Amino acid sequence: MISVDAVGVEFSGTTLFKNINFNINANDRVALMGKNGAGKSTLLKIIAGASKPTEGKISAPKDAVIAYLPQHLLTEDDATVFDEAAKAFSDIMEMKKQMDWCNQQLEIRTDYESDEYSKIIEQVSELSEKYYSIDDVNIEAEIEKTLLGLGFVRSDL
Repeated sequence: MISVDAVGVEFSGTTLFKNINFNINANDRVALMGKNGAGKSTLLKIIAGASKPTEGKISAPKDAVIAYLPQHLLTEDDATVFDEAAKAFSDIMEMKKQMDWCNQQLEIRTDYESDEYSKIIEQVSELSEKYYSIDDVNIEAEIEKTLLGLGFVRSDL
């Protein structure tokens, strides 16, 4: 559950919003609506941890993965829509890359008694526990499902 408790934001003495309170449970679907300039994007950035509120706090479980995809992508690369959406999972993908590196090291190294070897075992164990606790989610399928739900067609991806 994500809890938003008494969150407020001020810019240069002007209050954008204050005393925002709500909870988002595991299976909730939420729509955030309001006029331009009301602070919707600011609130989403705060929930995702990309910005800090002036007051209040956001609480979420340690293993929660919260990502924010800006409505205006400032990109100069040739990334596809799918690639851009996948960036929301960059932490998970980086964790998988680190696990793969550790496992590769354990396969090729022969210094089984060394401190370095032991550290790699500890690292891969810690990463694996965290990675597999996130759920057995097929990230690519989730990205595609989300993008199709937003109105994209497969050829857009």
